[in-house]
Amino acid sequence: MGPWGALIMGFFGAIFFSLTAVVTGGLSPIILMIPLLAFCVIAAVALQLIRRHPAGRFDPPPRIDRIISRCTTGEALGIPAVILLLTNTGHRDLILPGIATVVGLHFLPMAYAIPSRPFGFLGGTLIAAAVIGALMPQPAGSILAGLAAALALWIAAAFALRRARALVAT
Repeated sequence: MGPWGALIMGFFGAIFFSLTAVVTGGLSPIILMIPLLAFCVIAAVALQLIRRHPAGRFDPPPRIDRIISRCTTGEALGIPAVILLLTNTGHRDLILPGIATVVGLHFLPMAYAIPSRPFGFLGGTLIAAAVIGALMPQPAGSILAGLAAALALWIAAAFALRRARALVAT
């Protein structure tokens, strides 16, 4: 995970937070400034790192790139499938925990195949938040799952940027 991964995680953290704000309803639009600001900070640091170093410096090796691409394809197929399944079975209120589960699951093969303990920890955290959120009364459970997912992705992005900075400092 480097600055490119941080950009992606920061973006999807903002998406989770925004979806959670929509689920809660009735919130002030000013709340949507939080995910925007979080993503802007992550993006600014990531783009600074990318621009200051030669092209390709933070690109993963081909084997790892293939693993990430395959896992991301599974995630891209899994999210709409879970949304359709939950909607068609009368469980719309569990969509956020369902999405958090798919996102968490997509990190586990990467954690194993790369190997990457941070991916394993992130995947486990997202799945745990999703399960807890699904078991809680709704919409509180979906709010918990969505906010926990956003926070976990933002923290992972911050750690990815910290590791990238340390890597280039040596």
